[in-house]
Amino acid sequence: MLDLSNIPSQQQQTYTLYATGNWQTWNKPRGAKFIEIFCLGGGGGGGHPTISAAAVGGGGSGGSAGIVRGLIPAFLLPDTIYILVGKGGRGSSASGTAGSSGEISYIALQPSTSEQTLICKSSTTVAGGGGLTTAGGGATISVVALSAFGNLGLFTSTAGVVGSAGGANTGGNGNNQTALGTNLITGGASGGGKTASVFGTGGNITSASAILTTQVNGGVIAGQNGGDGYGTLQPFCGTGGAGGAGITTGAGGRGGNGFYGCGGGGVGGGSVASKAGDGGDGLVIITVIC
Repeated sequence: MLDLSNIPSQQQQTYTLYATGNWQTWNKPRGAKFIEIFCLGGGGGGGHPTISAAAVGGGGSGGSAGIVRGLIPAFLLPDTIYILVGKGGRGSSASGTAGSSGEISYIALQPSTSEQTLICKSSTTVAGGGGLTTAGGGATISVVALSAFGNLGLFTSTAGVVGSAGGANTGGNGNNQTALGTNLITGGASGGGKTASVFGTGGNITSASAILTTQVNGGVIAGQNGGDGYGTLQPFCGTGGAGGAGITTGAGGRGGNGFYGCGGGGVGGGSVASKAGDGGDGLVIITVIC
């Protein structure tokens, strides 16, 4: 039967690709009319302050990744495209070291990150890892126009969210992040600082929406770990990890791990090494409209 009205049906097929560290192939199914793309990079890992018996600030948290969404007529695409899903950055586990940056996710016509082969990438720069006490940067917005084959479709881009700076070295509390304030994902919350006699609590991930109703709590007693971030795939949204609490003597609380694309939480200040939260891996979701 001929489709005289040229209106796509409501039949859909959805493919989700996870971070593997390698290029993956995706084959266009028969009968595809439009291809919708959701391309998310990896979040930055949390940072670890320098351990000290005296005063020290809390570890900074990682920033979140960028997101690109696009719609492309299927007939303009080849039968096979290549996808590299970015991994999240590792949270630091060594005194006085920053967390690792997240990776960018790429969708291309060849297994190459060259702009001349790209359909899109999740951001222009990576999501930064949290510093010793400073916030990790959010991934900068993807400039789709720089990718030659981005002109095949219609795209929108969203920048990542900056992480949080660590609590002050006067025993200050870690700094919070708010989920769903202006973005689908968040950076992590930071660790609490400490002195030789007082400690700060870890930063929380609070929610501005009824979609994510559970607060992710940072550590509240000396050396307590921050909670891991969480989220949903329908609708897609998520949070970074919370910050660890400081401690006057011993290991500061660990930072929580981030949900997909979100930042890891920072370590609480302490006198023994601990572990910051890992940034969430990226994610690519392709929906085929038949």
